[in-house]
Amino acid sequence: MTPRELVGAFADHGRIMGSTSTFGAPFYRDRVLGQLAYGPSLTGKNFCSEEDYDIPPPKTQRAAGGQDKVRLINIVIVRRGNCSFTTKVKIAQAKGAHAVIIVDREDSDYTSRDLANIIVADDGYGDVIHIPSVLISKEDGRRLIEAAQRSQVVVELAWDLPTDHVVTVDMWMSSASIASMKFIKEFAPKRRALNEVMIFNPHYAVFSMDQGNPAVYSGVCLDNQPKFCAEDPDGGGDITGKDVLEEDVRQLCIHDKTKKSRTSLDDLVKGKASVEYAAEYWDYMEKFPDRCPLDGSGKAKFGLECSLQVMKEVGIDTAEIQACATAERDARLSHELENPAWSPRALRINGWRYSGMLTADLVVRAVCSGFIHEPRECSDLITARDVFRPYIPVPSGGVSLGELLGWLLATISLGFVCMLMYKRYLKKEMRTTLREEVMLEVQAQMGEYAQLRGA
Repeated sequence: MTPRELVGAFADHGRIMGSTSTFGAPFYRDRVLGQLAYGPSLTGKNFCSEEDYDIPPPKTQRAAGGQDKVRLINIVIVRRGNCSFTTKVKIAQAKGAHAVIIVDREDSDYTSRDLANIIVADDGYGDVIHIPSVLISKEDGRRLIEAAQRSQVVVELAWDLPTDHVVTVDMWMSSASIASMKFIKEFAPKRRALNEVMIFNPHYAVFSMDQGNPAVYSGVCLDNQPKFCAEDPDGGGDITGKDVLEEDVRQLCIHDKTKKSRTSLDDLVKGKASVEYAAEYWDYMEKFPDRCPLDGSGKAKFGLECSLQVMKEVGIDTAEIQACATAERDARLSHELENPAWSPRALRINGWRYSGMLTADLVVRAVCSGFIHEPRECSDLITARDVFRPYIPVPSGGVSLGELLGWLLATISLGFVCMLMYKRYLKKEMRTTLREEVMLEVQAQMGEYAQLRGA
C-alpha cells in the first residue's frame, strides 16, 4: 500500500503471493491493514528464540483523503531456517505480532509461483498459535525487509478465494479420526444454516500398499489384501483398518442416499448450480462420534452394530445403506483411492486449498468469502473478529443468552437457598451453644450450693 515506490517494485501493482500456514487463523472474509516490523537477528539464532530479535511497536496511519487515523496491526517479518515454521510464528506471537511473514531462505530456488504448491506444515505444536502466517519468496521478502528498515511500510492482508454463486466444499477425512469427527460435529449446525447455498462433498482417506508380507498390512487393509487400506486408529486395539474402511463406505452411502435437492426450478433455469443437502447424514455425523467412540464397549463402540443403532435413531433406512455398502464397497473405495488430497485431513473451498486451523467458525468465514454475493446466512453465522487479538474459536452449539440467564438464575437461587439453610444452621447452633452455657452455669451454681450445704 505504501510507500508508492515499493508498490511499483512489484509486478502486479504491489500484490505479493504466498503460501498460508496450515496452522493459525487467517483473516478470512476480512481485509486487514498492517505495518511491517522487522528486527534483524541479534544472536545468530535466526528468529528461533525470543531474545534473538526485537520488533518496533505498530503506529497509526492517517487514512487517505481523511483526518482520521487507522490503527494498524503488527505484521512481523522473520526469515526461514534453523527451526520449524511453528516455532518462529509462536515466538513472534509472544512478542506481540498479529500476523507473520516468513521469508524463504537465501539458498532456496522457490519462486512466488512455486510457493503456491508448498505446504507450510505444522510440527505438531501449532494448536497454540492463533495468528496467521504466510511464506513468501526470498526476492519478495528481500524488498520488503529493505523497505521496512528504511521507512514505514503498510500492507494489506487478504485471502481471496475463488468465488461463485454457490460455494462447493470438499473435505477429506477418516471416520475414525477424532479430529475429523469433532470438526464435522461442530460444523453440522452451520451446514444446516447453509443448506441452500453450499455444496458439501465428503471424501475419505484410502491408500494402498505394495504386495508383500500379509503380516504388515493385515491390520490396516481390507480382506488382508493391500489394495484398500486405512489408518489403524487404536494400534493394537480391536478396531482395524478394515473396520474404518467399512464405516467410511457406510457414511458415503448415507450421504448419497439421503441427499435431496435444495435448488428451485427457477434457480436452475437461471443457471444456478444444483445444491443438495443430506439432512440425515449430518444428524448421523453429529451423534456417531459420541455414541460410537473408539474406546467404547459392547454395542456402544465403533463398528457396524453401533452404526446401525445410530442410523435407526436418526431415521435412516438401515437396509438400504447396508445394501449400498455391500454392493458398492469396492467401487466407492476405488474412487476415494484415485482421488486423494495432499493430506489425509484436507479441505477445499471452490477448488482452493484451505489453510489454517480446522474449526467450524474459521471454515465458515472462509466459505462465506467464496460467494460472489454473500448470502444472509453468513451474516447470521459470523460475528465480527477483533484482528488485534489472537483468534479464539467460537464454539459451535455454545451457550445461548437464554441458557446463560437460566444458569445465572439457577446459581442465584441455589445461593439463596444455601444462605437460608446456613442461617437456620447458625440459629440452631446458637441455641445449642446458649443452652449448653446456661446448663454449665446452672451446674456450677448447683455445685456451689451442694458444697455449701455439705459444709
